[in-house]
Amino acid sequence: MTSSPSTVRSTTFRLTAIGVAATTLCVGSAGFVAAANPASAFGQAVGTAVHAAGVDWSDMPDGYTQAQYEAFWGAEYSGEDLVELQALWSLDETETKSRAGQMILDGEQLPFEPGTHTTPEPTAGEQAAIVAFLDAGYTSEDVDTLSALWDTEFVETKARAGQMVLDGEELPLDAATTSGS
Repeated sequence: MTSSPSTVRSTTFRLTAIGVAATTLCVGSAGFVAAANPASAFGQAVGTAVHAAGVDWSDMPDGYTQAQYEAFWGAEYSGEDLVELQALWSLDETETKSRAGQMILDGEQLPFEPGTHTTPEPTAGEQAAIVAFLDAGYTSEDVDTLSALWDTEFVETKARAGQMVLDGEELPLDAATTSGS
């Protein structure tokens, strides 16, 4: 069976169109992933490749340089420190990292030392209590309810509630809102 020239042409056109669409999706997805975390090894590789191809594309958000990024995270500030700076300066995340990184580059002191607001790791006993709490079927809504009642932070609440579960105590949750035990 032989194919007519128009059938071969339409098949070739169709395969070419599929190839172009697939390539566009791959390149677009790689750009999206690189933009989501531009300082990652992948983001930097994509940025370098795009620059080498002659495309003027910054792999960092506007107003935020690679040097500022490296200065901020290199000084060992934590994610919790970043949140505190955002609240203190009333800026969004990128503006906060940019400002803090530039201050570090300029030799200026930030309002607090790196790691000041880092949440300590739970102890082995607290971790066991947290696992017991989760295994009992309680939810994040239950944690929110207990946190408000006890005026405690998320991890502390789960550990305290988990210890109550281990001790066989009833949690102070309304039966209608309790999803576990």
